[in-house]
Amino acid sequence: GAPSAAPAPAPVASAMSPEAEATLPEGHPPLNIAEQWSALQQQAEANPKDPRAALEVANFLYDVERWQDAIRWYQRALELDPRNTDARTDLGTCFYNLRRFEEAIAEFNRTLELEPDKPQALYNLAMARLRGKQDTAGARRAYEQLRRSHPDFPGLPEMARLLEQERAR
Repeated sequence: GAPSAAPAPAPVASAMSPEAEATLPEGHPPLNIAEQWSALQQQAEANPKDPRAALEVANFLYDVERWQDAIRWYQRALELDPRNTDARTDLGTCFYNLRRFEEAIAEFNRTLELEPDKPQALYNLAMARLRGKQDTAGARRAYEQLRRSHPDFPGLPEMARLLEQERAR
């Protein structure tokens, strides 16, 4: 599957009946998601210099797979705290999920400049190079670095299989 810096979000229970939710405009999140988003956003607006507040909004949007919205908030958090490698890796993953592979690769590389063996960034970089750019050599370099630095990383067997498939083509 696609790289992810966070576990798959659990299904979100809605306070609304399915009938009421069906009347929401298409693309509108269930109301409890909209309410949570609004509350987090108000908190972030009230604390514009606090990177944690912006990060909470970004992480919430990431968890509900609102990639484009999450990008804006990760960028805001990173303006305030540019060395936050978790936020930068998640920003790259948002770009990856939107198939904006150049931007994803750039963010994963920035993360690795700050934290050279960050496993999720190495894994995601390998995936973005492999799936997005068909850059098998670049993907293999990230994979090898990940294998050396984190031999127990859960995504390694899948990555090895994908690289082997590419080699067999």
